[in-house]
Amino acid sequence: MKTYKTASGSYNEDELAIVVWRNPDSRKSSQARFLETMTSEDSEFPMAFPIKSLTSKKEWALAARASSMQSVVDYIPTSTRTEPMIIPLPIARETFGWDTFYVPSEFTT
Repeated sequence: MKTYKTASGSYNEDELAIVVWRNPDSRKSSQARFLETMTSEDSEFPMAFPIKSLTSKKEWALAARASSMQSVVDYIPTSTRTEPMIIPLPIARETFGWDTFYVPSEFTT
């Protein structure tokens, strides 16, 4: 299991997650990406955050949290920017095949 060291501490990959939602424009254009996620000006890769930080914020506390590839498949069709899904890195890797994530050096709550 990968460990990410940041100015805020060290995190195992299963302690970090990305936030994903269905792109509403994907229904209008075949060239639009099906999914969206948060990225940074510093990187094109999906931005990962500590799960505890995400779930402690009011805006994310009620977001669906993936526990398996199947839960991602079940929820993604109805996810939106205001009702996204929190996906731990191991599940994102398994579901989407994504291997690279941007982990900011500092996290604030």
